[in-house]
Amino acid sequence: MDIKLIYFSQTGNTRRIAEAMAEVFRAAGHTTRLVSLKKATPQDAVACDLLGIGTPCFSSQAPTPIKTFLQNLPILDKKRAFVFATSGGAPGRVLYDLTRLLQRKGADVIGGFLARGELHHPAPCLHGRMPDRPDAEDFAQARRFATAVIEHVSAGRSGSIAESRSDAFKPRGGFYDFVASISTDSFLRLVLPEPKLDPTRCTQCRWCVHECPMHNITLQPYPVLGDQCIRCYRCLTGCPQQAFEVNWRLANLVIWAFYNTTLERWFGDLKPGERIY
Repeated sequence: MDIKLIYFSQTGNTRRIAEAMAEVFRAAGHTTRLVSLKKATPQDAVACDLLGIGTPCFSSQAPTPIKTFLQNLPILDKKRAFVFATSGGAPGRVLYDLTRLLQRKGADVIGGFLARGELHHPAPCLHGRMPDRPDAEDFAQARRFATAVIEHVSAGRSGSIAESRSDAFKPRGGFYDFVASISTDSFLRLVLPEPKLDPTRCTQCRWCVHECPMHNITLQPYPVLGDQCIRCYRCLTGCPQQAFEVNWRLANLVIWAFYNTTLERWFGDLKPGERIY
């Protein structure tokens, strides 16, 4: 069986979950290829027997780059597929976003998996949540899920696998589904600060141009952000020269209002005893 895992990953959490699943598929004798979203083409999704789509969770939903990729796919004609995600906060509808878009293309989605991942968002109230995740148990769960997927497909069974999260097929309809519904890219651009460049630190190395998932940065001659920023802050957190800055004074309060630890424990899908910090 030819298996493709197409993943969006900025800090490595989602990529490592994809790698753990790929180990299981390869051990079972299946040809398995991991494809970063930056290099993925629609043909990668078409030319396989089993398709996996993975992403981090942004604002309790799937981020725009992976949704745009799925929206631009051709009809998949009942191709078997599964979805997976990593989340450092409330996952909201992230898995359902992926499932819904794949189903609209005719894919047969058989399950969804979620792992926690350390949160690298630079807002002070978020940074560092879910430390050292995904951990050994997260990877073990990812491998068990992959085993269930391959057994289900190899046996020719229909329907979803028992190991799937239910919110991969039906949104929970809770508080963080509401948060996701209002957190459009335009809304985030309004309430969250835009990274500002310090030209005295910038060496015009083009790192940010290459890494921006929205292809929203151009050199003129220094980096300039366009009007499609999704506030992922990849340019800020990854710049080798630390040339970008953000004033979090007001925005941190806005984020804290929705993602404070109390609300996350009430509505954020935390397991009993699972620590945030």
